[in-house]
Amino acid sequence: MLPQMRSLALAALAVVACQTGTPAPGAERGSGQPAGKAGPSVPLVATLTRAEAESLCNAFERSGAADDTEANRGYLIANWMAKEIVSDTGRAWLVNFAQLGQDKAARRDALARVARDAGLAGCPLTSMWE
Repeated sequence: MLPQMRSLALAALAVVACQTGTPAPGAERGSGQPAGKAGPSVPLVATLTRAEAESLCNAFERSGAADDTEANRGYLIANWMAKEIVSDTGRAWLVNFAQLGQDKAARRDALARVARDAGLAGCPLTSMWE
């Protein structure tokens, strides 16, 4: 698979995992760590551009997921993010985000940090993990 297509596939998988409650491949549910490892949640070291941060934080609305059925939301958000998050570091961020598993607090913190680092007033997507 071409590197760009592989990155898009990973980003889409990461977002779908984030939205559907499915842990990322190799991650324990709720731990944010690969199976067999203990410790704190995976740190998010990659960064997003301001435009990518805005797209991420507003993905629920902008993707059309807010107006669709719950069953379709993950798919719509994943497609939206695959088009909007185009930098290598942005895609890496999505993969890292998926590795947080079902750690709702870590997901909210990661999204709040993205918004803060990008100079945004907030990140509405955090409400998905309240």
